[in-house]
Amino acid sequence: MDHYQAEDFAADESFLAYYLKSDPEAVAFWEHWIRTHPEKLDEVVAAESLLDLLTVRLPSLELEQEKDRLQAYIDEAPVIGLPKRKPWLIAASILLVLSLGAGFWYANRTPRTEAPVEEWVHYSTPNGKKTKLTLSDGSTVILNAASTIHYPKAFVSDIREIRLEGEAYFSIHHDAQKPFLVRTDGLTTRVLGTEFNVSAYPEKAEISVALLKGKVQLEDTLHQQLQLVPGQQAVYQRTRHELRKNSFDSLAVSGWKDGYLVFKNADFKTIAEALERIYGYQLILQHPTQPWQYTGTFHREDVRQVLETICFSKHLTYSIHQRTIYLRAEQ
Repeated sequence: MDHYQAEDFAADESFLAYYLKSDPEAVAFWEHWIRTHPEKLDEVVAAESLLDLLTVRLPSLELEQEKDRLQAYIDEAPVIGLPKRKPWLIAASILLVLSLGAGFWYANRTPRTEAPVEEWVHYSTPNGKKTKLTLSDGSTVILNAASTIHYPKAFVSDIREIRLEGEAYFSIHHDAQKPFLVRTDGLTTRVLGTEFNVSAYPEKAEISVALLKGKVQLEDTLHQQLQLVPGQQAVYQRTRHELRKNSFDSLAVSGWKDGYLVFKNADFKTIAEALERIYGYQLILQHPTQPWQYTGTFHREDVRQVLETICFSKHLTYSIHQRTIYLRAEQ
């Protein structure tokens, strides 16, 4: 797959199942593969555009007639010397089998005007940095540290779609004619105009979407759906495919965009991950004893101020060597 080009993706049966959302396992596989191969995203988008062109809507009777016609054409291919694995022909035939009426390439119809191709931008933030982006529709995105966003340079289709790995705060420009989709690994958030926070770091078992203004609808790969109103948060458990909602503390969830760092009964692992993302330091607890939890709020403090406060509370000392912080119990 690493060598696939757009037409190879379009001719792959599993990719077509992902495109049609007809097989949850294929959807999960390809969403993970795309996330781990960002260098192939342009080819994936081109393949989806090709499949869009191959897809039209037909009445059921006309569809059956065209299925028979296409099958006959495929059967005759060796006779007339047509290559058996012509990519668009394979894609069309698989689409017919999978979609059962969703549509396929109809060669004798009047050609449609080809839609403009979206040019995608990929932007990543390292540990210790966050940034604010303005999209072509006026929507703004604050991208947290250690996060990546993929978005069109200009929204030209009927759906405004972006892809996120990590965490971001969205303020979406209202456009009832163009829904806005945020795709993460396993969960899609659909909005018209709203403000919300999405946290979907790859190393975490859960994805969370917290709504501050407006209204959003979420859907996972098994087509489970939830609607949120302001003050509600959806939490999606990746491996168990569980989607639930609860209330949330807005400062704890989205305060990071304004320089807040909030811990509530946080264990060491949670604190270490946060300090690495925000400040770029690896945190190591030497000779750990009993599990401990920490609650505290910081606002624009530097890493030493945060460490001194935590260490005072937990009776620890610390030392810093290059980009690594060592914690140990007081003697």
